[in-house]
Amino acid sequence: MTTLLLLAGLFAGSPTNPPSPPGSAVPPVLTVKAARAQSPGSTVTVRAVVINGSEMGNLRYVQDADAGLALYAQPNKLPGFAELRAGDSIQVTGQLKVYNGLIEMDPIMSFHKLAGGVRVRMLQVPAERAAEAFVEANEGRLIEMNGVKHLTTIGGNPATTLAGNTNYLVDNIPGTLVRITSTSTGPDGLVDTAPPADETFDVRGIMSQHAPGGTGGYQLMPRLATDLVRGGGLPRLTEEPVPVNVTSTGFTVVFSTLNPGDTRVRYGLDAKTLKDSQVDATLTTRHSIALTNLIPGTTYYIEVSSRNAAGTETAPPVPFITANGRRGRTSKN
Repeated sequence: MTTLLLLAGLFAGSPTNPPSPPGSAVPPVLTVKAARAQSPGSTVTVRAVVINGSEMGNLRYVQDADAGLALYAQPNKLPGFAELRAGDSIQVTGQLKVYNGLIEMDPIMSFHKLAGGVRVRMLQVPAERAAEAFVEANEGRLIEMNGVKHLTTIGGNPATTLAGNTNYLVDNIPGTLVRITSTSTGPDGLVDTAPPADETFDVRGIMSQHAPGGTGGYQLMPRLATDLVRGGGLPRLTEEPVPVNVTSTGFTVVFSTLNPGDTRVRYGLDAKTLKDSQVDATLTTRHSIALTNLIPGTTYYIEVSSRNAAGTETAPPVPFITANGRRGRTSKN
């Protein structure tokens, strides 16, 4: 099983902690692993990175280099909690409890955000060894199952459409429950998503637990549709770039990718000499960059690419033409 490696110096440059009330003890900041080792009812403080957003309702999971932990709060009782998203680095204080086997922080007494956009590297496990990941040590951590052939129903049939509050298996391997939450909906959600049927793919999710008896019951919980990762995780362009909002001095370049990546555009008057470029670092599958201050009625050669942790995908340059300078227009051609 691949060893988890997380960012060194995770909180370098983070803001200092807010002052404690007069007369109060300053709680020690524990690693998540050390916090999990405390008894239920203990009050603990950890610094860690959030690994999910509102697609899991009132739960946020956090992890550091060695372990993960669930946080639970009613949004109306903890302002700002509902806005936490994957990549937010936080310091949080609360009380430990065990809920159906899951170690979680509830109630949360206080938290503050230290930084945003922190990248978390996940534990990677080959699909044929998936069952090895469903253990207590991985509870609350982000896991990636590599080379999955099918998500199957409990009855053993390949799943064609995913349903909320439903369990599936990784390649029909016993003990590898994959749980789809009913709150992962909308354009980016998992509910009503069709898993890949014609290629192997990776499944990312948070290892959780639901065991009323106290043991077992581990389940991998993908967050969004992008956690079903095709194409080896590379962005993989799915359509050629096209210009929209064409005027005499510019246009917007749009294209799509299979997996999220940044947005890169190189352009120029010669396909072999693309001197200008723009980059949007936001990871997305729907890419858009506006080019301005161009010459009216002129052909520009546009090369688009997208990069993520798996690599870079680049399309060959294609010609776009600005509108004639005598009249601006808006077009999709």
